[in-house]
Amino acid sequence: MVSKVLYRPFEESDFDAIAFMLQKIWHTSADDDAYNFLSACDDLAYSLSVSTFSQVVVVDDAPCGIVLARAAQDRSPRAGRWEQAEHDFLAQMRRVDPEETERTMAFIRSEHAVNSAMLEDSALADADEITLLAVSAEARGMGIGGVLLDAAVSYLSSHGARAAYLYTDTSCSWSFYERHGFTRAASHRSTREERKLLPREMYLYGLDLSA
Repeated sequence: MVSKVLYRPFEESDFDAIAFMLQKIWHTSADDDAYNFLSACDDLAYSLSVSTFSQVVVVDDAPCGIVLARAAQDRSPRAGRWEQAEHDFLAQMRRVDPEETERTMAFIRSEHAVNSAMLEDSALADADEITLLAVSAEARGMGIGGVLLDAAVSYLSSHGARAAYLYTDTSCSWSFYERHGFTRAASHRSTREERKLLPREMYLYGLDLSA
């Protein structure tokens, strides 16, 4: 049976389906699935709040992939409601499981510190970012990830970006980015202490858009 595939910008009605997809991919650390879903919602709301571009893939009427990006030269207003939504989800997480929320926040702080250091030490500090790329397990193998990534790259290029970057790590299929022309610009191997929170290795990948 041939699937019906549609690519379009993110719509608010996509939120729960995309958050549930992110939960299954990355947000599985807590024993409570309700908490994991809130954590995925918080993650998605944050990513939306810092992004200026979105593309969602809908397969047979079900959202099953997303890419977000941020272009410094895009002056269109960002959806401030997502910043408030992120704070609201975080407050709910704290009510459900304060201890797990502290671990989540410790992870976010550690991840941010490592990512910031990798970017600062690279030649990509002035590049624009692909802030999120995710495809559900059920939709992989259809070429969807490549289409989404190309859409984000085209958007950044059309807004004057000379290069694009993204973060990934050993919990993701980082070789996918190499197959699509990205090169590793920096890496971080977590210490024994850091591995209580972080993946074994974290990477910064870049793509030259100046050609």
